[in-house]
Amino acid sequence: MSLIAVSVDDQEKLKQLAEKIAADGKGPLTYSLLSDPDHRVIDTYGLHDPAYDGQRFAGIPHPAVFVIDKSGRVAWARIESDYKIRPSNEDIRAALASLN
Repeated sequence: MSLIAVSVDDQEKLKQLAEKIAADGKGPLTYSLLSDPDHRVIDTYGLHDPAYDGQRFAGIPHPAVFVIDKSGRVAWARIESDYKIRPSNEDIRAALASLN
């Protein structure tokens, strides 16, 4: 099983973010941060958030979590319109458990 985070930020910003998180005393990230500055993944999954068009943060996607099974099928998804709302760890664990 793998956890991957996808961001519109470039690789240098992601490196800085990972270093900042590691410096918070909880240890380094144990998952990959992938850069998607051209929005290929974001657009493929229909996550474009038009609320940010023409603004400083243009391209910011709707926050989303996908559980993808071994065959590449999206087995569970949660997409939010409000960036402050995220699925709980329990919801994600339940989705992962349903794969077994």
